[in-house]
Amino acid sequence: MQDSPFTLREMRRSLAGQAVALVALVALFAFIGPFGTYDSLGVPGRIGYWAVAMGGNWLVCGSIMMLILVIAGGHSIRRRLLVTAAAAPVAAAPGTGVVLAAEALFRPGYAEPVGVPTIYLSVAVLMLVIGLAVVAVMEVRRGLADRRVARPGPEEADEAGLRPSPAPGARFLDRLPEKLGRDLVYLKTADHYVEAVTTAGSTLVLMRFVDAVAELDGAGGLRVHRSYWVARRHVTGTARQEGRTTLRLTGGHEVPVSRTYMAAARAAGLV
Repeated sequence: MQDSPFTLREMRRSLAGQAVALVALVALFAFIGPFGTYDSLGVPGRIGYWAVAMGGNWLVCGSIMMLILVIAGGHSIRRRLLVTAAAAPVAAAPGTGVVLAAEALFRPGYAEPVGVPTIYLSVAVLMLVIGLAVVAVMEVRRGLADRRVARPGPEEADEAGLRPSPAPGARFLDRLPEKLGRDLVYLKTADHYVEAVTTAGSTLVLMRFVDAVAELDGAGGLRVHRSYWVARRHVTGTARQEGRTTLRLTGGHEVPVSRTYMAAARAAGLV
């Protein structure tokens, strides 16, 4: 699901925006008083009613819709739209319960003439609209992000058009002190730091290990352990001790190879 625009990280990033939108909608509905709430409730009652009805649906139904969108995120937009349409009736079931709870709290007996089926249908339509809107917004954001990635920045352009791309791993290697050079042997996690070992020495860099590995993508190395990355050209041999495989590196260093990364190490010809 790496290509999906519907990721849990994206959902967390959008929570603040969703909360602001929710407050704005509660205020708007409390002001205009739709579905008879203007005539049947005062201002405090309308605020309470729509806070419960919309807030509850945001937590319960919104979670269901977003989870389904995450599951379908790696598929085509047509598939996501179909899944959203199918999910709306499912999300509407707890949504109807939320609306009935709001009615019982603020307008006892008011919903009886309307009937549960009518309330359910209204909530299902609302869930469908919300789901389709989420898909549309995320597709727009995805398209904008793709265009930003594809569009070269000013620093990437020269007189003729484009400058050559920086060498693989240059971003991380630029973090190292000049005295250590750029001939990287391996990386190792060290709490909140990454220990970088070159042929001239070692240093600690304050960053996440996964980010350091990402910056070294294409630099002629690979991750062989949850805590280690090695440069292929500095692997001088292997050893097997007590059921564990280790790589011998330039300078007498040894790095373990975990089972998780064993296949990748074999494919790279290191084991």
